[in-house]
Formats: sequence, structure tokens, C-alpha cells
Amino acid sequence: MSTEKVAAFYESWNAMLVEVTLANVELSLSSARWFLSGLPATLQSSRTAAAHVQRAAIGILGKGVAPVRRRAVANARRLGRAR
Repeated sequence: MSTEKVAAFYESWNAMLVEVTLANVELSLSSARWFLSGLPATLQSSRTAAAHVQRAAIGILGKGVAPVRRRAVANARRLGRAR
């Protein structure tokens, strides 16, 4: 059982790392597009960036919880079967 928990922990951290990397690349590309367009910064662009960061944070947490949830559901099914 402890091996299973450690594996879920590493899967979780790996999934979050991948998601953070993708979010950083996406944010960098959107910032570069805005910078190269020459448009002035507005309140709307700040709100858009804040919304992007918020969605990225929620996505990162979701990716981190998914491996743990998947194993917990599998264990509940396995232990809940009638013998």
C-alpha cells in the first residue's frame, strides 16, 4: 500500500510539473504576442492575464489530484467488491 501511495505522489508531482511548464510557455507566448503588437497595456489586458493565471492554477491543481483520485477510486472499487 505504501508503494502505491509513493507512486501516486510521484505521478501527481510529474503531472503538475508538466502542467506548470505548459502554462508558463503559454503565458510567455501570449506576453510576447502582446509586446510585439505594440498595443498599450489596459485594464482589460490585465484582467485577461489574471484570468489566465487563475485558470492555469486550477488546471495545475486538477492535474495534481487526478492520479491520487484515480488510485483512490480504484481501491474503493477493489475493496468494495463482494467476495
